[in-house]
This record gives sequence, structure tokens and C-alpha cells, in this order.
Amino acid sequence: MIYMIEVLTKQVIMSKTIELMALKPERIFPGGRMTEHLVSNDHKCEYCQGNGYLWQENELQERYKEECPICKGSGKLSADITIEWKASK
Repeated sequence: MIYMIEVLTKQVIMSKTIELMALKPERIFPGGRMTEHLVSNDHKCEYCQGNGYLWQENELQERYKEECPICKGSGKLSADITIEWKASK
């Protein structure tokens, strides 16, 4: 069973890259797998602005870098996408 996901275009709009995809189920048959899983990598972490850290101050008001709790210091995020194909109502 093969499902087709085609990347149509990547556009940069106001400093953001937008990836558009066309989804099309192919060769679906009764009793077959009706889900698929995709991973999209290297998206900028918006929480830390892609730095991987946040500036903090201690009790002496000295600034230090603290690892971003969202991206764990990488500055990037991955999206795990699950698609479930089912009958339209």
C-alpha cells in the first residue's frame, strides 16, 4: 500500500519558510492500513527564537543562558504527523 504526499512548494514569506503539501491516498483497499506517519525536521523553535537558550538573571542580577525547555538547547523542532484516512461524511 502506497500513499502519496508530494511537497508542492517551499515559499519564504516575511522571513518564514512555508512548506505546502498535497495529500493523496493511493491504492487503498478494504482491510488495509489507513494511516501514515510523516516527520518534518528542522523547524525553528519559536519559544527561544531558535537560539536554544533563554537569558535569565540570578539573585545577584547576573545574566546567564538557560537551556530552552522546549527544544532542549537545539533551537530546532521536529513535527511528527499522523494522517488517518477515513470515509467522508
